[in-house]
Amino acid sequence: MSTYERLRLLEILVWPTVALVGLLLVRPHFSTLLGGAKIKLNFGGQSIETTLPELKQILEDQGAEALSEAHVTYLTTLVRQGTKRYPPGIDNADEREFLRPLRNSGLILAVPRNEHLSRAKAIEISGLGRLYLRALGTSSKSST
Repeated sequence: MSTYERLRLLEILVWPTVALVGLLLVRPHFSTLLGGAKIKLNFGGQSIETTLPELKQILEDQGAEALSEAHVTYLTTLVRQGTKRYPPGIDNADEREFLRPLRNSGLILAVPRNEHLSRAKAIEISGLGRLYLRALGTSSKSST
């Protein structure tokens, strides 16, 4: 093998390694930049421009109760697995109590719409719920 061929082989092997190390070093800076990135929301002809951290704070303030890690896990599960079905309705009082802050914040939707939790046949994540997870940074681990 000639010197030229060895250098060419070394170049082919080293370049991906350098690129990977560069990405790992620059990645935290990208997330800092994107954390302040503006997003534009359109509701009924009105346009609102905000950042994901600000949106996260607004959604947390919207609910009367603070959301726990279990609530975030439940939302993440809804994104990954889709609609959670309750054929006879949500008859467990503890489960209704758990879901109430999510529903009151607009992060989940009862099916059929506008039904009381006790008579809901299923629970779906809302668009606000997806935005909330995106603001938390957990939706990147899920498949949407």
